Order: sequence, then C-alpha cells, then structure tokens
Amino acid sequence: MQKRSALMGLAFALVFAAPAKAANIVETAKTAGNFTMLLQANKVAGTDKALMGKGPFTVFAPNDAAFAKVPKAKLDKLMKPGNRNMLKTALGAHLVTGFVTMQAIEKGLVDNDAVVVETVNKMPLVFKREGGMITVNGAHIVKPPMRVDNGIVYVIDTVLVPPMPLQPTY
Repeated sequence: MQKRSALMGLAFALVFAAPAKAANIVETAKTAGNFTMLLQANKVAGTDKALMGKGPFTVFAPNDAAFAKVPKAKLDKLMKPGNRNMLKTALGAHLVTGFVTMQAIEKGLVDNDAVVVETVNKMPLVFKREGGMITVNGAHIVKPPMRVDNGIVYVIDTVLVPPMPLQPTY
C-alpha cells in the first residue's frame, strides 16, 4: 500500500510539475506587449497564421522602439493593402526556417568574424560581435532569445531592411 501511494504521489507530482505549454511566436509577441507594430504588419501581410504554424522558425523581432525609428511615411506605405508583397518581403528579412540558436551563433563567432544565415527570402543575416554584443545586420540583439513552441524569438532594436526588389517566398 505504501509503495502504491508513493507511485501515485510521484505520478501526481510529474503531472502537476510539468511546465505549462509555451506559446507560439504570435502569442508570445502579444503577451510581451511591445511588438504591436510587428503584429499589425504580420496581420496586414497575412503572415501571422504562418507564424502560428508548426515551424520551427527563428524570428528576429523588432520591438516597437525599433519600428519608431522607421519614418512614418515609409511604414504607412508598407501597410497599404496594395503593398502586401513588399511588406511580406520586409517581414521575411526577419524570418529563418529552422532553429538558429545563440549557442550556434556564438560557436561560429569563436573562429570567424561573422556567421551568415539565410532568411526565407534568401537574404543573408550576418551575425557579428560588436562592442561586446552580438548584432544581426547591424541590429543589436537586446534580450536573451525566447524559446517558444514553434521556434525561437530574438528581440532586436532595428527593423531589418531587405534590398529590393526581393520577392516574398512564404
């Protein structure tokens, strides 16, 4: 009886001690509260559902402070329905299919000046160590990466601008 009670107690502890399910990229951005412009842009572009998908994805997510650096006229132009492909291209500059871990980036920077990863739009993301911080295409990664159900989210302080005319591929 004591053995059975101990096993039931262990089973109870395992069930209730299990971590809660993490959110996907979009849910995480909503909860964080400082990605309103990024969420709005993904909704307008129709890419928000993809970011809720299975993944895995790695997103280099500009926060609202990063979007505040972009001229309003440029943002307004991108957000117009007729510019959906241009907006998708701009958003694709922040998205990689698969996992890009900080460990892999740091390991690559041990023996190299830069590490290059390709976005969904075939645009290179170049990681460097600058002033003691890791940058991606010049943008600073401002927080430790967040692991979510369908990937990894890095918060960056600058909106990445792809060379045009790239075409969206997702």
